[in-house]
Amino acid sequence: MDKKKKWLKITLGIMALVIVGVYIGGIAAFHGKFLKNTDINGMDVSDMTVEEAEKLIREQAEDYQITLKERGNNSETITAEEIGYHYVSNGEIENFQKSQPYALWFVSYFRPASYAFETAVQYDETLLKEKADSLKCFDKATAKAPEDAKMVFQESENKYVIKKEKQGAKLKQKKFWKVLTETISERDGLLDLEKESCYQTPKVTSDDKDLNQLVENLNHYVDIEITYCFGNQKEVLDGSVVKDWLTYDKKGKVLVKDGAISDYIASLADKYDTYDKPRKFKTSDGTYVTVEGGSYGWKIDQTAEAEELTKLMEEEPHMERTPIFAQEADSWENGDMGDTYVEVDLTKQHLWMYKEGKLIVESDFVSGTMTPARVTPPGIFRLYYKKSPAVLRSTKPGDSYETPVSFWMPFNGGIGFHDATWRGSFGGQIFWNSGSHGCINLPYSAAQTIYQNIEKDYLVICFYRNGEYKY
Repeated sequence: MDKKKKWLKITLGIMALVIVGVYIGGIAAFHGKFLKNTDINGMDVSDMTVEEAEKLIREQAEDYQITLKERGNNSETITAEEIGYHYVSNGEIENFQKSQPYALWFVSYFRPASYAFETAVQYDETLLKEKADSLKCFDKATAKAPEDAKMVFQESENKYVIKKEKQGAKLKQKKFWKVLTETISERDGLLDLEKESCYQTPKVTSDDKDLNQLVENLNHYVDIEITYCFGNQKEVLDGSVVKDWLTYDKKGKVLVKDGAISDYIASLADKYDTYDKPRKFKTSDGTYVTVEGGSYGWKIDQTAEAEELTKLMEEEPHMERTPIFAQEADSWENGDMGDTYVEVDLTKQHLWMYKEGKLIVESDFVSGTMTPARVTPPGIFRLYYKKSPAVLRSTKPGDSYETPVSFWMPFNGGIGFHDATWRGSFGGQIFWNSGSHGCINLPYSAAQTIYQNIEKDYLVICFYRNGEYKY
Protein backbone atom coordinates (compact mmCIF):
# COMPACT_ATOMS: atom_id res chain seq x y z
CA MET A 1 0.00 0.00 0.00
CA ASP A 2 2.80 2.34 0.81
CA LYS A 3 4.42 1.34 -2.38
CA LYS A 4 1.30 2.28 -4.40
CA LYS A 5 1.05 5.66 -2.71
CA LYS A 6 4.66 6.28 -3.49
CA TRP A 7 4.17 5.62 -7.21
CA LEU A 8 1.03 7.81 -7.26
CA LYS A 9 2.97 10.65 -5.79
CA ILE A 10 5.74 10.14 -8.30
CA THR A 11 3.23 10.07 -11.18
CA LEU A 12 1.45 13.19 -10.03
CA GLY A 13 4.75 14.91 -9.56
CA ILE A 14 5.85 14.01 -13.05
CA MET A 15 2.51 15.22 -14.46
CA ALA A 16 2.84 18.45 -12.55
CA LEU A 17 6.33 18.91 -13.88
CA VAL A 18 5.08 18.24 -17.43
CA ILE A 19 2.22 20.68 -17.05
CA VAL A 20 4.51 23.28 -15.59
CA GLY A 21 6.96 22.60 -18.37
CA VAL A 22 4.30 22.91 -21.04
CA TYR A 23 2.93 26.06 -19.43
CA ILE A 24 6.39 27.61 -19.20
CA GLY A 25 7.13 26.41 -22.71
CA GLY A 26 3.93 28.09 -23.96
CA ILE A 27 4.94 31.32 -22.33
CA ALA A 28 8.34 31.03 -23.92
CA ALA A 29 6.86 30.08 -27.31
CA PHE A 30 4.55 33.11 -27.42
CA HIS A 31 7.12 35.52 -26.14
CA GLY A 32 7.17 38.49 -28.56
CA LYS A 33 4.35 36.96 -30.62
CA PHE A 34 0.59 37.20 -30.84
CA LEU A 35 -1.45 34.46 -29.17
CA LYS A 36 -3.47 31.89 -31.07
CA ASN A 37 -6.75 32.92 -32.76
CA THR A 38 -5.79 36.60 -32.78
CA ASP A 39 -6.87 38.81 -35.68
CA ILE A 40 -6.34 42.50 -36.24
CA ASN A 41 -8.77 44.31 -38.48
CA GLY A 42 -9.78 40.96 -39.98
CA MET A 43 -6.22 39.66 -40.54
CA ASP A 44 -5.04 36.51 -38.73
CA VAL A 45 -1.83 37.39 -36.90
CA SER A 46 -1.60 34.27 -34.73
CA ASP A 47 1.99 33.27 -33.88
CA MET A 48 3.29 36.40 -35.66
CA THR A 49 5.78 38.86 -34.30
CA VAL A 50 4.97 42.55 -34.32
CA GLU A 51 7.21 42.99 -37.35
CA GLU A 52 5.46 40.17 -39.20
CA ALA A 53 2.01 41.57 -38.36
CA GLU A 54 2.99 45.06 -39.44
CA LYS A 55 4.39 43.66 -42.68
CA LEU A 56 1.02 42.02 -43.34
CA ILE A 57 -0.80 45.26 -42.56
CA ARG A 58 1.61 47.17 -44.79
CA GLU A 59 0.98 44.79 -47.68
CA GLN A 60 -2.74 45.12 -47.17
CA ALA A 61 -2.41 48.91 -47.31
CA GLU A 62 -0.53 48.63 -50.58
CA ASP A 63 -3.43 46.61 -52.02
CA TYR A 64 -6.02 49.16 -50.88
CA GLN A 65 -8.32 50.76 -53.44
CA ILE A 66 -11.54 52.69 -53.22
CA THR A 67 -14.35 52.31 -55.74
CA LEU A 68 -16.61 55.29 -56.43
CA LYS A 69 -20.14 54.24 -57.27
CA GLU A 70 -21.56 56.93 -59.57
CA ARG A 71 -24.85 57.72 -61.26
CA GLY A 72 -25.74 55.92 -64.45
CA ASN A 73 -24.30 52.59 -63.25
CA ASN A 74 -20.81 54.04 -63.62
CA SER A 75 -17.89 53.45 -61.31
CA GLU A 76 -14.26 54.53 -60.97
CA THR A 77 -11.39 53.27 -58.85
CA ILE A 78 -8.61 55.03 -56.97
CA THR A 79 -5.65 52.80 -56.03
CA ALA A 80 -3.19 53.13 -53.15
CA GLU A 81 -0.31 53.58 -55.58
CA GLU A 82 -2.06 56.51 -57.32
CA ILE A 83 -2.34 58.50 -54.11
CA GLY A 84 0.75 57.30 -52.19
CA TYR A 85 -1.37 55.42 -49.67
CA HIS A 86 0.79 53.45 -47.15
CA TYR A 87 0.93 52.12 -43.60
CA VAL A 88 2.86 54.03 -40.94
CA SER A 89 3.78 52.26 -37.70
CA ASN A 90 2.92 54.27 -34.64
CA GLY A 91 3.58 51.64 -31.95
CA GLU A 92 -0.09 50.73 -31.61
CA ILE A 93 0.39 47.14 -32.84
CA GLU A 94 3.36 46.58 -30.54
CA ASN A 95 1.47 47.92 -27.56
CA PHE A 96 -1.41 45.60 -28.30
CA GLN A 97 0.91 42.61 -28.57
CA LYS A 98 2.47 43.40 -25.21
CA SER A 99 -0.93 43.79 -23.62
CA GLN A 100 -2.05 40.24 -24.42
CA PRO A 101 -2.45 37.95 -21.33
CA TYR A 102 0.47 35.63 -21.93
CA ALA A 103 0.02 33.97 -18.55
CA LEU A 104 -3.23 32.62 -19.95
CA TRP A 105 -1.84 31.76 -23.38
CA PHE A 106 -3.64 28.41 -23.38
CA VAL A 107 -7.05 30.14 -23.21
CA SER A 108 -6.44 31.59 -26.69
CA TYR A 109 -6.80 28.08 -28.17
CA PHE A 110 -10.42 28.04 -27.14
CA ARG A 111 -11.38 31.73 -27.14
CA PRO A 112 -10.68 33.67 -30.40
CA ALA A 113 -9.83 37.33 -30.01
CA SER A 114 -10.59 39.99 -32.64
CA TYR A 115 -9.24 43.50 -32.39
CA ALA A 116 -9.79 46.63 -34.43
CA PHE A 117 -7.38 49.52 -34.49
CA GLU A 118 -7.32 52.85 -36.24
CA THR A 119 -4.36 51.70 -38.22
CA ALA A 120 -2.07 54.58 -39.02
CA VAL A 121 -2.08 55.17 -42.78
CA GLN A 122 -1.03 58.16 -44.80
CA TYR A 123 -1.60 59.36 -48.36
CA ASP A 124 -0.39 62.25 -50.47
CA GLU A 125 -3.17 64.84 -50.50
CA THR A 126 -1.75 66.50 -53.62
CA LEU A 127 -1.79 63.18 -55.49
CA LEU A 128 -5.32 62.53 -54.29
CA LYS A 129 -6.43 65.97 -55.52
CA GLU A 130 -4.83 65.38 -58.91
CA LYS A 131 -6.47 61.99 -59.19
CA ALA A 132 -9.86 63.35 -58.15
CA ASP A 133 -9.63 66.12 -60.74
CA SER A 134 -8.97 63.54 -63.46
CA LEU A 135 -12.02 61.44 -62.63
CA LYS A 136 -14.76 61.18 -65.23
CA CYS A 137 -17.27 62.33 -62.66
CA PHE A 138 -15.60 65.75 -62.85
CA ASP A 139 -15.47 65.86 -66.66
CA LYS A 140 -17.49 68.90 -67.77
CA ALA A 141 -18.62 67.06 -70.89
CA THR A 142 -20.43 64.40 -68.88
CA ALA A 143 -20.85 65.88 -65.41
CA LYS A 144 -23.80 68.04 -66.36
CA ALA A 145 -25.30 70.41 -63.84
CA PRO A 146 -28.84 69.65 -62.67
CA GLU A 147 -31.69 71.42 -64.41
CA ASP A 148 -34.69 72.80 -62.58
CA ALA A 149 -38.16 71.74 -63.57
CA LYS A 150 -39.65 74.44 -65.73
CA MET A 151 -42.75 75.26 -67.67
CA VAL A 152 -42.72 75.01 -71.46
CA PHE A 153 -45.38 75.72 -74.04
CA GLN A 154 -46.42 72.55 -75.84
CA GLU A 155 -47.40 73.57 -79.36
CA SER A 156 -49.22 70.30 -80.10
CA GLU A 157 -51.65 70.89 -77.23
CA ASN A 158 -51.58 74.68 -77.10
CA LYS A 159 -50.91 74.75 -73.40
CA TYR A 160 -48.17 75.02 -70.82
CA VAL A 161 -46.79 71.83 -69.27
CA ILE A 162 -44.05 71.18 -66.74
CA LYS A 163 -40.80 69.81 -68.08
CA LYS A 164 -39.43 67.51 -65.40
CA GLU A 165 -36.19 68.41 -63.67
CA LYS A 166 -32.93 66.70 -64.61
CA GLN A 167 -30.70 65.45 -61.82
CA GLY A 168 -27.54 65.78 -63.85
CA ALA A 169 -24.22 64.39 -62.59
CA LYS A 170 -22.38 67.38 -61.20
CA LEU A 171 -20.81 66.91 -57.78
CA LYS A 172 -20.75 69.18 -54.77
CA GLN A 173 -16.97 69.56 -54.66
CA LYS A 174 -16.60 70.38 -50.97
CA LYS A 175 -18.96 67.61 -49.92
CA PHE A 176 -17.28 65.12 -52.26
CA TRP A 177 -13.82 65.94 -50.96
CA LYS A 178 -14.92 65.64 -47.33
CA VAL A 179 -16.62 62.28 -47.85
CA LEU A 180 -13.77 60.94 -49.99
CA THR A 181 -11.07 61.74 -47.43
CA GLU A 182 -13.16 60.33 -44.60
CA THR A 183 -13.78 57.12 -46.53
CA ILE A 184 -10.07 56.69 -47.29
CA SER A 185 -9.11 57.41 -43.68
CA GLU A 186 -11.56 54.74 -42.56
CA ARG A 187 -10.06 52.31 -45.12
CA ASP A 188 -13.49 51.76 -46.61
CA GLY A 189 -13.31 50.36 -50.14
CA LEU A 190 -16.63 51.73 -51.45
CA LEU A 191 -17.99 55.26 -51.70
CA ASP A 192 -21.57 55.51 -52.97
CA LEU A 193 -21.82 59.11 -54.20
CA GLU A 194 -25.61 59.00 -54.45
CA LYS A 195 -26.06 57.57 -50.98
CA GLU A 196 -23.70 60.14 -49.50
CA SER A 197 -25.61 63.01 -51.20
CA CYS A 198 -22.56 64.17 -53.13
CA TYR A 199 -24.51 65.31 -56.20
CA GLN A 200 -25.92 68.77 -56.78
CA THR A 201 -29.71 68.74 -56.83
CA PRO A 202 -32.29 70.81 -58.73
CA LYS A 203 -33.72 73.72 -56.79
CA VAL A 204 -37.16 73.37 -58.40
CA THR A 205 -38.84 70.01 -58.95
CA SER A 206 -41.91 69.08 -60.98
CA ASP A 207 -44.05 68.83 -57.86
CA ASP A 208 -43.23 72.39 -56.81
CA LYS A 209 -46.47 73.98 -55.64
CA ASP A 210 -45.74 77.47 -56.96
CA LEU A 211 -44.66 76.17 -60.37
CA ASN A 212 -47.79 74.08 -60.75
CA GLN A 213 -49.97 77.00 -59.74
CA LEU A 214 -48.26 79.27 -62.27
CA VAL A 215 -48.83 76.74 -65.05
CA GLU A 216 -52.49 76.53 -64.09
CA ASN A 217 -52.79 80.33 -64.11
CA LEU A 218 -51.11 80.65 -67.51
CA ASN A 219 -53.25 77.91 -69.04
CA HIS A 220 -56.33 79.86 -68.04
CA TYR A 221 -55.26 82.51 -70.53
CA VAL A 222 -53.89 80.32 -73.31
CA ASP A 223 -57.02 78.16 -73.32
CA ILE A 224 -58.48 80.35 -76.02
CA GLU A 225 -59.49 79.95 -79.64
CA ILE A 226 -61.16 82.92 -81.26
CA THR A 227 -61.55 82.69 -85.02
CA TYR A 228 -61.84 86.17 -86.48
CA CYS A 229 -63.80 86.09 -89.74
CA PHE A 230 -63.12 88.49 -92.61
CA GLY A 231 -65.31 87.14 -95.38
CA ASN A 232 -63.77 83.84 -96.45
CA GLN A 233 -60.52 84.67 -94.70
CA LYS A 234 -59.97 83.74 -91.09
CA GLU A 235 -57.46 84.61 -88.38
CA VAL A 236 -57.16 82.18 -85.47
CA LEU A 237 -56.19 83.61 -82.11
CA ASP A 238 -55.10 80.76 -79.85
CA GLY A 239 -52.57 79.91 -77.18
CA SER A 240 -49.65 79.92 -79.60
CA VAL A 241 -50.24 83.65 -80.07
CA VAL A 242 -51.45 84.59 -76.60
CA LYS A 243 -48.47 82.97 -74.84
CA ASP A 244 -46.25 85.78 -76.11
CA TRP A 245 -48.53 88.36 -74.51
CA LEU A 246 -48.19 87.00 -70.99
CA THR A 247 -45.87 87.69 -68.12
CA TYR A 248 -46.17 87.15 -64.37
CA ASP A 249 -45.04 88.65 -61.10
CA LYS A 250 -43.14 87.09 -58.20
CA LYS A 251 -46.37 85.82 -56.69
CA GLY A 252 -47.33 83.98 -59.88
CA LYS A 253 -50.04 86.41 -60.90
CA VAL A 254 -50.39 86.40 -64.67
CA LEU A 255 -50.30 89.77 -66.39
CA VAL A 256 -50.96 90.71 -69.99
CA LYS A 257 -48.11 92.81 -71.34
CA ASP A 258 -48.96 96.46 -71.97
CA GLY A 259 -49.99 97.00 -75.55
CA ALA A 260 -50.08 93.29 -76.45
CA ILE A 261 -53.80 93.15 -77.18
CA SER A 262 -53.97 96.53 -78.91
CA ASP A 263 -50.93 95.59 -81.02
CA TYR A 264 -52.67 92.40 -82.11
CA ILE A 265 -55.84 94.26 -83.08
CA ALA A 266 -53.69 96.81 -84.92
CA SER A 267 -52.10 93.96 -86.89
CA LEU A 268 -55.56 92.75 -87.91
CA ALA A 269 -56.48 96.27 -88.96
CA ASP A 270 -53.28 96.61 -90.93
CA LYS A 271 -54.06 93.39 -92.77
CA TYR A 272 -57.81 93.66 -93.29
CA ASP A 273 -58.75 97.35 -93.14
CA THR A 274 -59.45 98.73 -96.61
CA TYR A 275 -60.49 102.24 -95.64
CA ASP A 276 -58.20 104.84 -97.19
CA LYS A 277 -56.15 102.11 -98.86
CA PRO A 278 -55.67 101.41 -102.56
CA ARG A 279 -57.37 98.24 -103.75
CA LYS A 280 -57.70 96.33 -107.02
CA PHE A 281 -61.00 96.59 -108.85
CA LYS A 282 -62.15 94.57 -111.84
CA THR A 283 -63.76 96.94 -114.33
CA SER A 284 -66.59 96.27 -116.74
CA ASP A 285 -64.17 95.69 -119.61
CA GLY A 286 -62.39 92.95 -117.61
CA THR A 287 -59.25 94.90 -116.81
CA TYR A 288 -58.07 95.75 -113.32
CA VAL A 289 -57.43 99.21 -111.99
CA THR A 290 -56.15 100.47 -108.66
CA VAL A 291 -58.71 102.58 -106.87
CA GLU A 292 -57.79 104.76 -103.93
CA GLY A 293 -59.20 107.69 -102.02
CA GLY A 294 -62.70 108.31 -100.84
CA SER A 295 -64.49 107.47 -97.64
CA TYR A 296 -65.40 103.84 -98.24
CA GLY A 297 -63.97 100.64 -96.80
CA TRP A 298 -63.64 98.33 -93.83
CA LYS A 299 -62.20 99.90 -90.69
CA ILE A 300 -61.86 98.07 -87.38
CA ASP A 301 -62.69 100.06 -84.27
CA GLN A 302 -59.39 99.18 -82.65
CA THR A 303 -60.10 100.67 -79.23
CA ALA A 304 -63.50 99.00 -78.87
CA GLU A 305 -62.28 95.64 -80.16
CA ALA A 306 -59.24 95.66 -77.86
CA GLU A 307 -61.51 96.33 -74.88
CA GLU A 308 -63.84 93.50 -75.90
CA LEU A 309 -60.99 91.05 -76.42
CA THR A 310 -59.58 91.93 -72.99
CA LYS A 311 -62.90 90.90 -71.44
CA LEU A 312 -63.17 87.74 -73.53
CA MET A 313 -59.73 86.52 -72.46
CA GLU A 314 -60.98 86.07 -68.90
CA GLU A 315 -63.66 83.65 -70.16
CA GLU A 316 -61.50 81.03 -71.96
CA PRO A 317 -63.52 81.57 -75.16
CA HIS A 318 -63.79 79.16 -78.09
CA MET A 319 -65.78 80.97 -80.74
CA GLU A 320 -65.99 82.61 -84.14
CA ARG A 321 -66.08 86.37 -84.05
CA THR A 322 -66.49 89.38 -86.30
CA PRO A 323 -64.56 92.34 -84.91
CA ILE A 324 -66.22 95.61 -84.03
CA PHE A 325 -65.98 97.90 -87.07
CA ALA A 326 -65.95 101.68 -86.98
CA GLN A 327 -66.97 101.50 -90.62
CA GLU A 328 -68.09 98.65 -92.84
CA ALA A 329 -67.92 98.00 -96.55
CA ASP A 330 -70.52 96.10 -98.57
CA SER A 331 -68.46 93.00 -99.18
CA TRP A 332 -65.08 91.33 -98.86
CA GLU A 333 -65.17 90.39 -102.54
CA ASN A 334 -63.97 92.35 -105.58
CA GLY A 335 -61.70 94.58 -103.55
CA ASP A 336 -64.49 94.82 -100.91
CA MET A 337 -66.84 96.43 -103.45
CA GLY A 338 -69.16 93.50 -104.00
CA ASP A 339 -71.62 93.46 -106.90
CA THR A 340 -73.84 96.51 -106.25
CA TYR A 341 -72.29 99.83 -107.28
CA VAL A 342 -71.98 102.58 -109.87
CA GLU A 343 -68.69 102.26 -111.77
CA VAL A 344 -67.51 105.68 -112.96
CA ASP A 345 -64.63 105.46 -115.45
CA LEU A 346 -63.35 109.05 -115.52
CA THR A 347 -60.89 108.31 -118.31
CA LYS A 348 -63.44 106.73 -120.65
CA GLN A 349 -66.15 109.13 -119.45
CA HIS A 350 -68.54 106.21 -119.16
CA LEU A 351 -70.39 104.65 -116.22
CA TRP A 352 -72.16 101.41 -115.41
CA MET A 353 -74.73 100.85 -112.66
CA TYR A 354 -74.96 97.34 -111.20
CA LYS A 355 -77.36 95.90 -108.67
CA GLU A 356 -76.53 92.45 -107.30
CA GLY A 357 -74.34 91.87 -110.33
CA LYS A 358 -77.00 92.84 -112.88
CA LEU A 359 -76.38 95.80 -115.20
CA ILE A 360 -79.13 98.39 -114.69
CA VAL A 361 -77.88 101.16 -116.98
CA GLU A 362 -74.73 102.44 -118.65
CA SER A 363 -74.10 105.86 -120.11
CA ASP A 364 -71.56 108.40 -121.26
CA PHE A 365 -71.13 111.43 -119.04
CA VAL A 366 -69.11 114.60 -118.61
CA SER A 367 -67.07 115.04 -115.42
CA GLY A 368 -65.26 118.06 -114.00
CA THR A 369 -62.91 120.10 -116.15
CA MET A 370 -59.32 118.95 -115.71
CA THR A 371 -58.20 121.90 -113.64
CA PRO A 372 -57.33 121.92 -109.94
CA ALA A 373 -60.52 123.78 -109.03
CA ARG A 374 -62.97 121.61 -111.01
CA VAL A 375 -61.45 118.15 -111.55
CA THR A 376 -63.53 115.22 -110.29
CA PRO A 377 -61.47 113.36 -107.64
CA PRO A 378 -61.19 109.56 -107.82
CA GLY A 379 -62.17 107.41 -104.87
CA ILE A 380 -64.82 105.16 -103.42
CA PHE A 381 -67.83 106.85 -101.89
CA ARG A 382 -71.34 106.25 -100.67
CA LEU A 383 -74.40 108.16 -101.82
CA TYR A 384 -75.48 110.78 -99.28
CA TYR A 385 -79.08 111.05 -100.42
CA LYS A 386 -81.16 111.73 -103.53
CA LYS A 387 -83.51 114.59 -104.31
CA SER A 388 -85.88 115.42 -107.15
CA PRO A 389 -86.11 118.16 -108.29
CA ALA A 390 -83.24 120.22 -106.89
CA VAL A 391 -81.38 123.48 -107.46
CA LEU A 392 -77.58 123.35 -107.55
CA ARG A 393 -75.91 126.50 -106.24
CA SER A 394 -72.41 127.86 -105.83
CA THR A 395 -71.41 131.13 -104.19
CA LYS A 396 -67.70 130.95 -105.00
CA PRO A 397 -66.38 134.31 -106.20
CA GLY A 398 -66.05 134.18 -109.98
CA ASP A 399 -67.67 130.76 -110.13
CA SER A 400 -71.16 131.24 -108.73
CA TYR A 401 -74.17 129.58 -110.32
CA GLU A 402 -77.73 128.44 -109.66
CA THR A 403 -78.87 125.51 -111.79
CA PRO A 404 -82.17 123.62 -111.51
CA VAL A 405 -81.99 119.84 -112.18
CA SER A 406 -84.54 117.07 -112.13
CA PHE A 407 -82.38 114.48 -110.37
CA TRP A 408 -79.69 115.21 -107.78
CA MET A 409 -77.60 112.44 -106.15
CA PRO A 410 -74.52 113.72 -104.19
CA PHE A 411 -71.75 111.34 -103.01
CA ASN A 412 -68.57 113.40 -102.41
CA GLY A 413 -69.07 116.79 -100.78
CA GLY A 414 -70.77 118.93 -103.44
CA ILE A 415 -70.07 116.41 -106.20
CA GLY A 416 -72.84 114.11 -107.40
CA PHE A 417 -74.83 112.71 -110.30
CA HIS A 418 -77.39 114.89 -112.03
CA ASP A 419 -79.06 115.39 -115.36
CA ALA A 420 -77.56 118.05 -117.65
CA THR A 421 -80.18 118.78 -120.29
CA TRP A 422 -78.24 121.85 -121.46
CA ARG A 423 -75.54 119.60 -122.93
CA GLY A 424 -75.92 118.29 -126.44
CA SER A 425 -73.33 115.52 -126.11
CA PHE A 426 -71.56 113.43 -123.50
CA GLY A 427 -68.42 111.32 -123.27
CA GLY A 428 -65.26 111.61 -125.28
CA GLN A 429 -62.77 114.35 -124.43
CA ILE A 430 -65.24 117.11 -123.50
CA PHE A 431 -64.16 117.06 -119.83
CA TRP A 432 -60.63 118.19 -120.64
CA ASN A 433 -61.64 121.72 -121.51
CA SER A 434 -65.39 122.02 -121.14
CA GLY A 435 -66.26 119.82 -118.22
CA SER A 436 -68.50 120.42 -115.23
CA HIS A 437 -67.70 122.07 -111.91
CA GLY A 438 -66.89 118.56 -110.65
CA CYS A 439 -70.24 116.76 -110.88
CA ILE A 440 -71.09 113.86 -113.16
CA ASN A 441 -73.29 115.37 -115.88
CA LEU A 442 -75.67 112.78 -117.37
CA PRO A 443 -78.25 112.55 -120.11
CA TYR A 444 -81.75 112.92 -118.68
CA SER A 445 -82.78 109.29 -119.23
CA ALA A 446 -79.64 107.89 -117.65
CA ALA A 447 -79.98 110.21 -114.65
CA GLN A 448 -83.61 109.21 -114.29
CA THR A 449 -82.85 105.46 -114.39
CA ILE A 450 -80.08 105.82 -111.87
CA TYR A 451 -82.30 107.92 -109.61
CA GLN A 452 -85.05 105.30 -109.73
CA ASN A 453 -82.65 102.49 -108.66
CA ILE A 454 -80.20 104.15 -106.34
CA GLU A 455 -80.56 104.47 -102.55
CA LYS A 456 -78.70 106.11 -99.70
CA ASP A 457 -75.25 104.53 -99.10
CA TYR A 458 -75.14 103.09 -102.61
CA LEU A 459 -71.53 102.52 -103.62
CA VAL A 460 -69.91 104.88 -106.15
CA ILE A 461 -66.50 103.93 -107.59
CA CYS A 462 -64.62 106.69 -109.42
CA PHE A 463 -61.25 106.10 -111.09
CA TYR A 464 -58.87 107.33 -113.75
CA ARG A 465 -56.68 105.06 -115.82
CA ASN A 466 -53.00 105.42 -116.62
CA GLY A 467 -52.29 107.99 -113.93
CA GLU A 468 -54.31 110.77 -115.58
CA TYR A 469 -55.38 112.23 -112.23
CA LYS A 470 -52.53 114.49 -111.08
CA TYR A 471 -54.22 116.94 -108.73
